[in-house]
Amino acid sequence: MNIRNKTILIISPHPDDEAIGCGGLIAKAKGNKSDVFVLYICVGSSRQFVTGKTSAADRLPEIKHAAQFGNFKYKIAYQGKAFMRLDTIPQKDLIEIIEDVTEKVKPEIVCLPFRHSYDQDHRAVATAAITAYRTLPRTIRHQPKMILEYEEPYTWTTDTLFHPNMYLDISDIFNEKMKLLNCHASQMRRDPFSRSPENLERLAGIRGCEIGTKYAESYRLLRGIAT
Repeated sequence: MNIRNKTILIISPHPDDEAIGCGGLIAKAKGNKSDVFVLYICVGSSRQFVTGKTSAADRLPEIKHAAQFGNFKYKIAYQGKAFMRLDTIPQKDLIEIIEDVTEKVKPEIVCLPFRHSYDQDHRAVATAAITAYRTLPRTIRHQPKMILEYEEPYTWTTDTLFHPNMYLDISDIFNEKMKLLNCHASQMRRDPFSRSPENLERLAGIRGCEIGTKYAESYRLLRGIAT
C-alpha cells in the first residue's frame, strides 16, 4: 500500500474507531507526507457497563487530543441522540454527508468500517458509504482510487467474518497506534475486553504473522484503480 503524498479519508462511526482500525495508517501517514481527514459520524453519550456513562463532553476533548497527536483534520457530522442510533437515520442523509466530505477532501484513499460488523452504527455507515462511492464519471465528481474496509476486534461473533486481502506493516509504529488510541481515555478498558490494548496487540500480532512481520493492520480492498 503506497501511502506517500496521499490524501486519506477515514470514516469513523464513533470516536476511537479511527484509532482501532487505522491507527497504524494514521501514524504511517505522518511520516510519508500524507494528509489524513477523519469524518466522525456521531459523538454522544453512551452507557458503559464498567464505568457507568460517558458523555459527549468527555469525548470532544479526546477527539481534539487525538487529532493533535495524529496530525489529522476532522469533522463531526452529528452530536447527541443519534449516537448508537445511526441505523435510525435515513440512509440518504448519511450518504449525502459522506459525499459532501469526499468532494471537499478529495481523498485518494478512503477507509470504511466493516459492512458486516456486529455494531448497528458501523453497518449503517458502511452501507451508506458503499452507495456514496458508487461509480460515476470523474467529470461529474471525485472518485477515490482506493477504497478499503478496516478491521475491528470481534466481541463474540458475526455472520460474516473479516477476511483481509491487504495489510499494512506497522511493526515500527505500533506504539504510535497505541498512543493514539490512548487519546480516547474514556474508552480504555483492560482485559478481558475486545478493544483492550492487550487484545489489540494480540490482533496486530496475528495479522503480522500472516505477512511475516511483528505487527500489521489488515484491510479489505473493495476497489483499487491502477494508473
